[in-house]
Amino acid sequence: MSSAGQALLDQMKLTKDKIEYIKLQAVYLYEIQNMNAEQVAIIAGKTINRIYQWAYQFRKSGIESFVSKPRGGRRWSYMTLEEEKRLLDELSNDAIKGIVVISKVVRYKAEEKLGRAVSADYAEDLLNRHGWRKIAPRPKHPKSSKKEQEEFKKKCQILSKK
Repeated sequence: MSSAGQALLDQMKLTKDKIEYIKLQAVYLYEIQNMNAEQVAIIAGKTINRIYQWAYQFRKSGIESFVSKPRGGRRWSYMTLEEEKRLLDELSNDAIKGIVVISKVVRYKAEEKLGRAVSADYAEDLLNRHGWRKIAPRPKHPKSSKKEQEEFKKKCQILSKK
């Protein structure tokens, strides 16, 4: 068996991608086993022209052209992760001061920095991506006094329920 044939078989064993496997199998059957393109098309479930295209691609570029590159990651991001982190660091100072940081503020700051409109989902995704979580406001202020609240209720006629 030729080295190209062995390389195709080895790559077929290594691949986890179904489409890549079908391409490699079709090229192997057509180029190495010298099967008829019509038979290979039936086996692969593709058209004869597709088999010819793959064979041409294999002859021209070799097996590397069939190895799929991993997908995923941030292909369409507005800012890099570092820029996003700097933006949130600016807002974290406000959060430390006690100012409630909401996604609307993040969105406004991002639009200001980018000079273009972004969606509300972008702001929420940005917060999630950097580990910010939704925290409900506390039920009462830490410096509040129950005694002062009761006095206020007595003095204010509108709020009292007498």
